[in-house]
Amino acid sequence: MTLWTRWGFLIPILWLMGFVVFYWVNHFTNGFVPDKWIVTVGHLLGTIFVWIFSITLGNTTFKEVMDVKTEETTIVELPHKFLFFSAKIWGLILTLAVGWFLYQPPPKSWLDKAFLQKEALEKKLLEAGEEAKEKLKPKTDAAATPEKKPVVDATPVMREWVNAEGKKLKAKCMGASTVEGKRKVRLVKEDGVDVLYDFEKLSADDQRYVNERFPQ
Repeated sequence: MTLWTRWGFLIPILWLMGFVVFYWVNHFTNGFVPDKWIVTVGHLLGTIFVWIFSITLGNTTFKEVMDVKTEETTIVELPHKFLFFSAKIWGLILTLAVGWFLYQPPPKSWLDKAFLQKEALEKKLLEAGEEAKEKLKPKTDAAATPEKKPVVDATPVMREWVNAEGKKLKAKCMGASTVEGKRKVRLVKEDGVDVLYDFEKLSADDQRYVNERFPQ
């Protein structure tokens, strides 16, 4: 079955073009036509396009054909049809539909879903924008999370201590405390003698050792 003859395929294209053109014009002009009438006006514009086609390119033409044997001439009609109807008939049908749409206008969602799927496109664009923002966003989660310090074993171990003057002493560190405003380190020497030593007199490495095991 032939759906159209000659330029008849342009009839539905022109009709749909009326919707698309008006939809985008109305969209980019911040909606000068209320949503209630968008489908109706778009249909009206498509109908005008079909009518213009019907009286210009879509005009039915006639051709005179002569039979060679009988020498009789016949007038042959060459219409532009779509689904068995000529362009002018489609213009009439669409005009009647305009009257019906004026009486009961279809919702704007017809165009959103059927042609442009505006809501779906906007949602995809929004999701793509959010995804791009997340990729460009600096990762602050790691910085916001406090770094966990390694657990240091505070078990007393016999080690060699060095003071600021370079003197050495073997002893175990049993802890640190503040006495009369000064920080003291409790050391137990190899012979068991218990000594309170000034923290400030220790070498830098020994002070670090004490701070790691007995922070203030």
